[in-house]
Amino acid sequence: MSQNPLLEVELYAFASSSAQFYLTPHEFNVDLDGDLYLSLPIERNELALGAEAAKSALELKLPPDCDLVRHLLASSLTGDTTSVTLRIGRRDDWDDYWWLSGTRWMGRVLGVEIADDQARIRCESAQVSLKRIGLRRLYSRKCSHVLYSAACGATPITASAFVAEVNGRSVELEGGVPGSVSGGVAGGWLQTPDGARHMIISDYGGGVELLYPVAIAPGTEVLLTVGCDHGTATCASRFNNLDNYGGFPAIPIKNPFSTGVF
Repeated sequence: MSQNPLLEVELYAFASSSAQFYLTPHEFNVDLDGDLYLSLPIERNELALGAEAAKSALELKLPPDCDLVRHLLASSLTGDTTSVTLRIGRRDDWDDYWWLSGTRWMGRVLGVEIADDQARIRCESAQVSLKRIGLRRLYSRKCSHVLYSAACGATPITASAFVAEVNGRSVELEGGVPGSVSGGVAGGWLQTPDGARHMIISDYGGGVELLYPVAIAPGTEVLLTVGCDHGTATCASRFNNLDNYGGFPAIPIKNPFSTGVF
């Protein structure tokens, strides 16, 4: 039976510790139990039928300039987890009243990327997450903490600057990158006055190169936040935070199973 968009709609609820978003891919807003699901062009992959549908991975495509994408990009830097719930809403034939007819999918956001003027959100099913065995933290020489998260505990190092010119991913700054953060913003982010954060992959004295192209008007004041390469030297010299280092730099390099114990 085909879905009637006038009587049955898909409803997406995104929730994190700092924000909630209610969206629907249809051409009209849906007011349901006091929550307003805003209309937004959203495409998703095909989900499996029956019991396997809840285990399927969910992939969404939506405009890159929406508030949800900005929030997810910022959350990827702070480590804040966002849950996703896909519900089905129905409307009575005789009345303009919406009600929930069921939940089709539940999970969490794994990541978001922007390419070809489109944002792609990858989500993992809650059933898959619950069945995963063992600790999720990585055992590695490098620190696995998200920079400036509660586990990291480092104090953010920031500096303000004014945009001179933007050319794709390159953002030229008036007077160049401030000396207090010069050479250390790779892995950090550039934040605009509206709160949007854009990851910095390098700086070159006169400006910074971002992960993806942006449109920022010249003269805009932005905030540059220092990044980290998750190594012990940077943790100690830049942040004086070695007590909270989350890596294991003393892991032996020599493998006794391939080289022998002696």
